[in-house]
Amino acid sequence: MHVLMVNNLYPPIMAGGAELIVAYLSEGLVERGHRVTVVSTCGPEMEPYTPEIRNGVRVVRFFPRNVYWSFTREGQPRLRRLMWHLRDAWNLDAGRRLREIIGRSRPDIVHTHVIDGFSASIWRRAREAGIPVIHTAHDYHLLCPRAFLLTRDWQICARPGVFCRAYRTWHMKTAGDVDLFVSPSQFLLDRHLQTGLPAAGSAVVRNGIPLPAIAGRAQRSAPLRFLLLCRLTVEKGIHVVLDAMARLPRELSVELTIAGRGPLEPRVRQAAAADPRITFLGFVADETKQAVLSDADYLLIPSLWYENAPVAVIEAAAYGLGVIGSRIGGIPELVREGSTGLLFEPGDAAALADIMRRLSSGDLRLENFDATARQMAERHTVSHMVDSYLDHYVALLQHKEARIAA
Repeated sequence: MHVLMVNNLYPPIMAGGAELIVAYLSEGLVERGHRVTVVSTCGPEMEPYTPEIRNGVRVVRFFPRNVYWSFTREGQPRLRRLMWHLRDAWNLDAGRRLREIIGRSRPDIVHTHVIDGFSASIWRRAREAGIPVIHTAHDYHLLCPRAFLLTRDWQICARPGVFCRAYRTWHMKTAGDVDLFVSPSQFLLDRHLQTGLPAAGSAVVRNGIPLPAIAGRAQRSAPLRFLLLCRLTVEKGIHVVLDAMARLPRELSVELTIAGRGPLEPRVRQAAAADPRITFLGFVADETKQAVLSDADYLLIPSLWYENAPVAVIEAAAYGLGVIGSRIGGIPELVREGSTGLLFEPGDAAALADIMRRLSSGDLRLENFDATARQMAERHTVSHMVDSYLDHYVALLQHKEARIAA
């Protein structure tokens, strides 16, 4: 079949994990003999963008007309951000250009992911063309302009304001054009259903990643190595980890490696300069990232927001790392507490420090870790993810044929 995959970004243009999942899925489908066209965005200065083939996937990019490209939103003035969101509520240009692409490529399925920048107008255009629409949510973009469900002071948002309520109501209405709404976690799916998601159907499909070919990890002596590998932003809980390290006695044999980039980089550099136990690597990828994961003992995921289904948890299991994460969002769905990892309350630096101290001293350990971690990783392969989505594609096409026949 021919799948038209839509995501606001696609490698090598990247901002988070969603782009990787879309690439893994697209390339996995091509390996099964299917045809995949990815539609993504680019900056206005990059147009006209010549379509390209990346690992067998045809990639088409265009700039949906707006006050700026969504990839360059960081640092934009508040008024321009408001103008951008108003235009993004229903971007006629994005809808028109997707309709043209559908007309030329004639896909069997339209599978959207992060539509930030395209707007829900693309769902309507696909529906008008008679193409089944499946949407995978990777965050809370449809419920929150900032996608995190956090207030401006980085607290869980319990009482959204007027603009946010209107924003949420509009997106729940437009989601009526979606035939199947998918989430990688039950938590994120439930949040959308509780808000009134009108999609005809819903399902959970776990993210899948390529698993590294790693044999058993050799036993290592002290120091115990902790790894923080993420975007350096407030909602990721960077300050929680730095606070936890400051609480640990200097004579304790622990090391912390931080890898990533983002607005909190100056604070991380300052902490690394003041504490020889902390190493800051900056952004890492490919072989360097693999080496960092292979060298660590535990991965820290101290998030303050409702994480969906962090790919980092799967990577940790695949590389033989235990996970120490916040008890929030979809993280508890992936971490088997006491076996593949340990959980603490979001923002509780004292609790995190206590876990790190007890692990280092040997007072705390994970039971049956190797077997359980490997089993978890093997349930989150690209192959399993592709299988699940293909089943849903076939079901949608069969439903379409039955509707036509009736």
